[in-house]
Amino acid sequence: MRYLLVLLLSPLMIAGTWFAGWIAVPILAAVFALIRRDPGATREAGVAALMAWLLLLIRAAKAPSFATLLHQLGQIFPVPGIAVAALSLLLAVVLAATAARVTLGFVGVRKGAAG
Repeated sequence: MRYLLVLLLSPLMIAGTWFAGWIAVPILAAVFALIRRDPGATREAGVAALMAWLLLLIRAAKAPSFATLLHQLGQIFPVPGIAVAALSLLLAVVLAATAARVTLGFVGVRKGAAG
């Protein structure tokens, strides 16, 4: 795994999510996979999305209304509110990894690329 690439992609996903919403995650992951064209791009995009949304979630947790939101989510869904917040992290990983994998499926992998 190329840690520097993950550390560069993660802030892009934070900014993309902040300004464009969740749709930025699969778009950025697809562009990343298109540029990288390596089997490891799927995992790297997923890790970058996890880090990005974890930081966004931590930032949101500092707001006083976050506890109220978790409580209300816990009343809506049959799980604790914190589980719904954790599922949002899983959503980010799935969005990014799937977009990267589909992109690699279309464009292929560079010859000699090792994951």
